[in-house]
Amino acid sequence: MARIFSAVDIEDEELLQKLEQLRDTLDLGFNPIEKEKIHITLQFFKDLNEDEIKEVKKGLKNIDTDPFKLKIEGLGAFPSEDYIRVIWAGAEHPRIYEIQEKASKHGVKSDNNHEFLPHITLLRVENISRKEKKKLKKAFNEHRDEEIGEIEINKVKLFKSKLTPEGTEYTRIAEKKLT
Repeated sequence: MARIFSAVDIEDEELLQKLEQLRDTLDLGFNPIEKEKIHITLQFFKDLNEDEIKEVKKGLKNIDTDPFKLKIEGLGAFPSEDYIRVIWAGAEHPRIYEIQEKASKHGVKSDNNHEFLPHITLLRVENISRKEKKKLKKAFNEHRDEEIGEIEINKVKLFKSKLTPEGTEYTRIAEKKLT
């Protein structure tokens, strides 16, 4: 059984540096996402067998859209700004929803327990004080409409995610180029 996710990998070095700088200004002792692992998750699966992985790979073939530019802008939190567990940068374009929908046409039930909201996770939060929450809410308001950058979406990848004592390891197992 394997942990698998489909994603748009962020490979633009300039944007990665901006995201890393923004992440570092918000980090109050939380769990930062390493620059090399920054991406936009389309779907996540906790435990798939080999047959299910093959089906999810087939789902990538459903994506038949041209490359496009995606704006990265604003900050937010999941599940809410009052109960912060994830701090994210927003990613907005109608075609990212189209890609997610087409990649999901494979018949394997995902472990996503929420509606798709394109975002880039910057930090995971375990414990937060009232003072830290107040500071973060101020930062969210300051950066809510700020344009962080733009990337060209030209491929979707499927990754295997392995939990290790040193952290999570990602291995690309499939890729669909947009043409």
